Amino acid sequence: MSQYKYEDAVKQLQESGAIGLQDFKNLSYEDLNELLEEIKVWCLYANGKLDKLPKESKKKKDKKDKKDKKDKKD
Repeated sequence: MSQYKYEDAVKQLQESGAIGLQDFKNLSYEDLNELLEEIKVWCLYANGKLDKLPKESKKKKDKKDKKDKKDKKD
């Protein structure tokens, strides 16, 4: 069984509009913390519109961007 990740949780929220406590339990602490922060922002600024919830983890995206910049320098 693969590990439940941030992207899985976002996909589930976009499809059903809900996420279960067991799914929260299956997230890593880092992914859970980031998801909860994104949900706060999403509810406050996007009025809960499902399509406005970020599909990709910002932390993972930042790491990817830094890696791409480093590769371009080399």
